[in-house]
Amino acid sequence: MPRPGVAGKCARRAARPFPPLATARALWHVARVSRRALLLLALVLTVLAGAIALIATTGVRLHGRERAAGGTRGGAVVDVAPGQVIAIDVAAGGRAARVVRRDGGWARAGDGAAVETAAVAELLEAAGALRRRATLGASGEEGGVFDPYGLAAPRARLELALEGGGTARLELGEGTGADGAAFVRAPDGQVVAVAADAATRVEAAIGRLLPPAGAPPPAAAPAPAAEPRPFRG
Repeated sequence: MPRPGVAGKCARRAARPFPPLATARALWHVARVSRRALLLLALVLTVLAGAIALIATTGVRLHGRERAAGGTRGGAVVDVAPGQVIAIDVAAGGRAARVVRRDGGWARAGDGAAVETAAVAELLEAAGALRRRATLGASGEEGGVFDPYGLAAPRARLELALEGGGTARLELGEGTGADGAAFVRAPDGQVVAVAADAATRVEAAIGRLLPPAGAPPPAAAPAPAAEPRPFRG
């Protein structure tokens, strides 16, 4: 009898029925993989929905705080005209200085040394350029805890004495490190997010008014000599 050719072998193999047990196992495996994929997809969608809800809730909360605080996004943090300022106190890195307006210019309190008008103008301009990105809350909120904002120990301080007896105080905290923002305590007591580069500009301007590190405090200005009293015999 002649041996069957290759075509005959392939035809017989194709004609063999697939074992029922193997078919069941294959279907069970497909169903198992599909179930895992569906569970994973459901988990991803749940996490995504939670993140969206959190972002939306946070946005509503921040807008609510802004409305309660009276803060407006894009509004000035230090709303003071330079002509109103009669004295400036600055502090950073353990150093402090006070400059006062005198004879159309500026002088250092204590020894009366002249201060560059351009340095003072840069500081006032930098402070006036700060704009609100978000208003996070008042000073007393969260029990007055400011560690998350770096305001428990601000890295720099600025206080402007104004004509008429008012003051405007600004404190610089830490940056967020993610979205180019930094935290400050505004003159109205609110914790405000501002552009980090704008806050850095204010800090640099403060540094220009500070005495060099290790320098002794300025000596007090000498008192005016007393006028001689006329001799009376």
